[in-house]
Amino acid sequence: MTKRPLCIDSKVVERIDRLAGKTSESIYRCALNKDTGYSEYFGLQSRDLGSRIQQTEKVLESLEPFYKKIQVTIMEDHPYLYRIQGHQLFIGSKLLEAPGHLEKGLAKIWYRERNETLFAQQSLMEEVVTDFLVYLQSGDLDIGDPNTHLATALRKVKWPYILKSVAAYCDSSWKQSEHFAICQNRTDAENVLKDQVTEMSLRPLLVSSWVRSYKQLSMKDRFDFVNNLTQFLRSDHSLHLPMVSETLGVVPATTLVKAAEAIKNVNLFVSSSTVAKESNAHRSFVANLTNELRTSGFQDAFAEAAFDVLFVSQVPLTDSSKVFQDFEKIAKNQPKLQMALRDGQNLWMLPSRYPIPVASFGQIKANRTIVEKCGGYNFSYVMDYADVTEKLLVVDRCDLKKQVQYEKFLAEGAEGFAIQNKGLSFVQFHLPSLLMKRTELEQVANVFEFIQKRDLESPSFKSLGWREVRWSQQANAYQPKAFVDAIEWFRVPTL
Repeated sequence: MTKRPLCIDSKVVERIDRLAGKTSESIYRCALNKDTGYSEYFGLQSRDLGSRIQQTEKVLESLEPFYKKIQVTIMEDHPYLYRIQGHQLFIGSKLLEAPGHLEKGLAKIWYRERNETLFAQQSLMEEVVTDFLVYLQSGDLDIGDPNTHLATALRKVKWPYILKSVAAYCDSSWKQSEHFAICQNRTDAENVLKDQVTEMSLRPLLVSSWVRSYKQLSMKDRFDFVNNLTQFLRSDHSLHLPMVSETLGVVPATTLVKAAEAIKNVNLFVSSSTVAKESNAHRSFVANLTNELRTSGFQDAFAEAAFDVLFVSQVPLTDSSKVFQDFEKIAKNQPKLQMALRDGQNLWMLPSRYPIPVASFGQIKANRTIVEKCGGYNFSYVMDYADVTEKLLVVDRCDLKKQVQYEKFLAEGAEGFAIQNKGLSFVQFHLPSLLMKRTELEQVANVFEFIQKRDLESPSFKSLGWREVRWSQQANAYQPKAFVDAIEWFRVPTL
């Protein structure tokens, strides 16, 4: 029987080369059955290398197979080199010996195959996601420093104390694998890394928060979240992702400002993915991540958050509030709808029960917004929501004990709301249209009175261009037909 040549047990790694001085030696994946002659080095190391590669590719291929085979080159004369070019990983012998760097390289190649989104914090995003992929392999993150023999540790870290100087970053086991070589010379490191160290200092905060957010999910949501990773990496984003740092040219652009912007943009990348429209698990993860960052001391987790529906309460909310429980039930029945509730202090991204301070968000937007208000109001009150929403439903509610239902509103719009809530006064506004008539309407003191009177001689009323007002028997409400659809549906109290 012919003895099988030295080989690597892998479906993905095509070959491993080792370069030392002027000599080189190679082994190939076993399926190729390629004779390379005996190598003392690979005779000792092939089993361990094969085991490490197999464990990593098993996790990655369970999500989605690699597109192409990979080649690994071990550099004995450059022990701290780490470089990825396409599907080739160049790794120094010292980094190969340290735990995690080989695995991280395979994860990065897999990540880059799937993610082509260009935005300012792409390198940081890559570190966070690939750290998570390595974590999935063993349930921990153990990426070692061959000099100090320290390894990364998933533990609670506090903002802004996580920020580091170049020297402190180079001493940390959390530095990028690609930075080990430059960190061997501190003078060179100061020059090369000074513009990168602020962003890369955030890696332990983001990765630890990411893993804790994942662990807080139910078993089903963990499964769904991991299986949606490939879709998440390929997905479009509902909000604009910055291509360059917005702090460029800002004076003074402090380290804190740069770091805060980086965290906001990473969260924007995660939260604005179109996967959130389809995945309840992804939305729960986003809420967990935001809360984790908040409890770590970071209060500006989002540059902007966008929802399908936003409910604004005029009274403080808790997860035991009736309206909260009603919307929580709706969110579970309509998992593709992105819904949020907010009061004066906090916001809840359903179905999560974690309250997030409103101050954590740069801006909150929604396609449809619901406001419950007692008594009259003017058009200025309505237009205050112009930067928040496209459609605004203002519900006249003074008796908080009176039941209000929103299931049909979410499914069928204002007409559905009217059908489900007979006798309750409301107006639905279309804010972009209303803004066109801001000047003509700003003198109106009471919207209900304005609609009820319908003064045909009033310039304000004429500006709406109502051609007719249709009465819906089924909804027991009015639907104006106009040149400007500023008011889409209404039912007003008898004055």
